Amino acid sequence: MRKLLIYPLALASLLCSGITLGQTSPKPTPVNQTGYIQPGTIEAGYFLFPIQPGGANSLSGGMGDLRPNHFHAGLDIRTGGREGLDVHAAADGYVSRIAVFTGGYGNVVFIKHPNGLTTVYGHLKTLKDTLGTYLREQQYQKKTFEIDLRFQPSQFPVKKGDVIAASGNTGGSGGPHLHFEIRDAKDNLINPLLYDFSEIQDNVPPYFERVALKTMTASSRINGEYQRVSYAPTRLSDGSYTITKPITASGLIGMEVLAYDKTSGSPYRNGISCLEIRLDGREVFAYNMNSFPNEQTRFMNIHENYEVEQTTGQRYHRAYVADGNSLNLYKLQSNAAYRGRLPLLDGQPHEVTLILYDAYDHSAKLTFTLLPEVASTPTRLDSIALQPASYSSESTDEETAATVTTDENVLKITVKNTPLSNAPIAKLITGRTVTEQPVSYVRNNQAVYLIDLRYNLPDSVQFGRGVIRTNFKKRVIPGRSEVVTDGNTRLEFKPATLFDTLHLAIRQLPWGGIEINQSTIPLNEYLTVQYTPNYPIAIDTMRTKAYWVSGGRESFLGGNWTKGKIEFKTRTLGRFQLMTDATPPTVEILSATPKGITAKIRDDLSGVAEFRALVNGEWVLMQYDYKRALLWSDKLDPNEPFEDGAEVLVQVKDRSGNIGSDSTTIEVPRPVVRKKAIPKKGRKKR
Repeated sequence: MRKLLIYPLALASLLCSGITLGQTSPKPTPVNQTGYIQPGTIEAGYFLFPIQPGGANSLSGGMGDLRPNHFHAGLDIRTGGREGLDVHAAADGYVSRIAVFTGGYGNVVFIKHPNGLTTVYGHLKTLKDTLGTYLREQQYQKKTFEIDLRFQPSQFPVKKGDVIAASGNTGGSGGPHLHFEIRDAKDNLINPLLYDFSEIQDNVPPYFERVALKTMTASSRINGEYQRVSYAPTRLSDGSYTITKPITASGLIGMEVLAYDKTSGSPYRNGISCLEIRLDGREVFAYNMNSFPNEQTRFMNIHENYEVEQTTGQRYHRAYVADGNSLNLYKLQSNAAYRGRLPLLDGQPHEVTLILYDAYDHSAKLTFTLLPEVASTPTRLDSIALQPASYSSESTDEETAATVTTDENVLKITVKNTPLSNAPIAKLITGRTVTEQPVSYVRNNQAVYLIDLRYNLPDSVQFGRGVIRTNFKKRVIPGRSEVVTDGNTRLEFKPATLFDTLHLAIRQLPWGGIEINQSTIPLNEYLTVQYTPNYPIAIDTMRTKAYWVSGGRESFLGGNWTKGKIEFKTRTLGRFQLMTDATPPTVEILSATPKGITAKIRDDLSGVAEFRALVNGEWVLMQYDYKRALLWSDKLDPNEPFEDGAEVLVQVKDRSGNIGSDSTTIEVPRPVVRKKAIPKKGRKKR
């Protein structure tokens, strides 16, 4: 077999498209390697396609697709909208792990191979033969539905092509399919399409949906303003793209791309494999998703524009490396200090080219020109800020008729109905220190003030008699352990909690609870919050827990009470409130026959924590599909029926400790007796 050798690549065109499976790429001058694939890893033909090998297949998801809080870790292989297709072992090896999760992968199998790689098969309906029997026995032994088991090489050996399971829709799956991954010995994920599966055909190039430009510093402008603007590219007759609207820009500008790819025979939109940016023909940025560390999958939140995803649902790739992003997926060839941002510093027009690539080297190209700002002067290099930290939030101060946003180290305050001749001086108040801030620009009778938060972190801003309170407390730096106390709130940051510098803002909510910055700022690891409520009445500490409540959504966080204080952990900023869940879950046994038991379970607030079923006092395994709120029995011996008349009890506990239950007895279904139809009398002849 021929091996694909992955070398460090010096050119973005090679980074994205210069490697073809079964060929050896030229070895240029060594540079920092992009990605995590080691030389010699990819061996064409080593793996068998796990679903209908040799037949035509298509995908509903690709490697590196942007998903909620993670990069998609492999391929979603379509199964024709049905469950039960044979899942084949991709190569010789042994089953190293099987697990059952309520969400996520659902029923999942890991197979380790002699070449050091591991393949992963997720959302399975059932496991085959001895593997499925062993899993069920362990669930009965441990009396648990969720389980995670590890094995030695001699326990469950497999051969290439062996049927190991039936495809399904378990866990967090949105429909029947097989999730398939390839991992190396360091748990780095590798794009399975690099293995040249003939079952997947792709004759469709990727495409642009929107492109956004974003000011990165207080001195940057797009169309005369500090702002983010998005455009829908126009596709030309030759297949290339352009932006027809004129755009002016100056300073340091970041680009973002909303783009997708498809495979032949599938209507689903997948992510892009590679993106290249050129400024006046010179590469400034390239991104390649051939491999990434599984442990860093949450870095997707800083690879994308997280704020836009949270507010609109659209997932834009950043075409620059945000501060705090340590993923090794990027190439920065010229002006690397700008980390992919476009330095429009000379007052001249500049041509921008974006090229998308999919895993099959199909490409799409977008070219447009950025014109200089007519009313602006060239921006000096030493005035450019290179450390964006916060992400945008928005609030309005009614007294001053001002809109306040925080974005990329810049506090932007827009005061309405203010002509240029009457724009007041803003007073930035930090404790007892007052600093004057002149207006940055006036646009459409709106005065805009841009405050660099790296140098001034005001707790309030005064305009004449009006005051805007920012609630800023201090800057919290990533990579450090730090404790911040503000009134009845104590925050504990670990070194890995933050991606980037946080301009910490804390506000007590008038209806109870606290607000910590905004939900549009991503966290990497957990933040520990200790909160003391100022309630005049006693609190039911067993059932009163912390909830995240932002944007009309709520999520249970839990927490432990000690001496009137609750401590909880969160991976999301925003608003937090205490709520009491005193209502037990609902349980409804739908059927109980010798063949099996089914039940519906629900909890409206804190959510289901655990469940169990007893038949004549003996524990019975219940499979659980949270998407359908459905439980169904899985007997230790599938051929042994439940005893007629046996007592059945199904209990469910929610995360606040409330318990709901339903009971019945096993009944043999009675045959339905149909009454014999009595023929209608014929009509009398007249």
